[in-house]
Amino acid sequence: MLAGYDPGPMEFHQLRYFVAAAELGSITAAARREHVTQPAMSRQVARLETWLGVQLFTREKQRIQLTEAGRFFLPRARQILCDAATTEQQLRESFGKAKRTLRLGFLSPFLDDLVTPVVRDLKKRQRSLQVALFDLPPRAQLERLAAGELDAALVANLDPQHRQRFALRPLSKHRFVAALPESHRLASRASLSLGELRTDDFVSLSDVAFPGRREFLRGACAAAGFEPRIVHEVDSVALMLGAVAAGDGVAVVPRHSAKIPHGGCVLVALQAPVPVVELMLATARGEPTAELTALAAALMARAKLLADG
Repeated sequence: MLAGYDPGPMEFHQLRYFVAAAELGSITAAARREHVTQPAMSRQVARLETWLGVQLFTREKQRIQLTEAGRFFLPRARQILCDAATTEQQLRESFGKAKRTLRLGFLSPFLDDLVTPVVRDLKKRQRSLQVALFDLPPRAQLERLAAGELDAALVANLDPQHRQRFALRPLSKHRFVAALPESHRLASRASLSLGELRTDDFVSLSDVAFPGRREFLRGACAAAGFEPRIVHEVDSVALMLGAVAAGDGVAVVPRHSAKIPHGGCVLVALQAPVPVVELMLATARGEPTAELTALAAALMARAKLLADG
């Protein structure tokens, strides 16, 4: 730290910018999502690093990757932001004049094409309706749903335990593709079979953040006749694409992951049988409110337009 330089206290918008950059793997893409300039985003993330006294990202040209400290901090930053938003909402509803708000958890790849259009259209039809959005990994969504801190969660390929615990509405199915480093021997192919990757190391989403995803990968590879050698696990698709680009291994990701910046890696179509992810809306068991029923119906209608499986 420079002598006499005071970065000031850590602020919520700095945490939000850090989470966006970590999820998207790009300062530029994060700035676009948060509606700020790229220099402003870079400056606030740098101030957060200075205040914490640790480096959260390594920076190489247009790409960023989380450091070990950044990977440690990411789920905690998400938790802080979600706790703050939940507390504010509860205060407004309990002691202020705020109307009842629907709280929806989601995965960032579905924000632009699914969540935002649905919420925008619902608000046009029901002007009194408020919807609070929480960008969280599936496990965090499910934990908050169970605690009554979310009304609904957008999740995929749940394990049997979670399938029994919540009411589930199937929304759409999405095909997987292979994510390969640009230098990979098969990167120039138009398509490949999953079995052709049997000798490669694999990067996977962790069960800590994505319940059941490790077994899902193993099942898909077993259908192709081999056991995947999983050498690295991460807690977001953006981090997985970054690990692939860095040469840590290959991965299978939903095709809609192409929306996430993925410089340094190539997405290649998989030949039949193609693994498929099923997107679902999870809610607490019991009779849903009219507002939640309307939200579910709108999400189901919109999701059908996006399905590719």
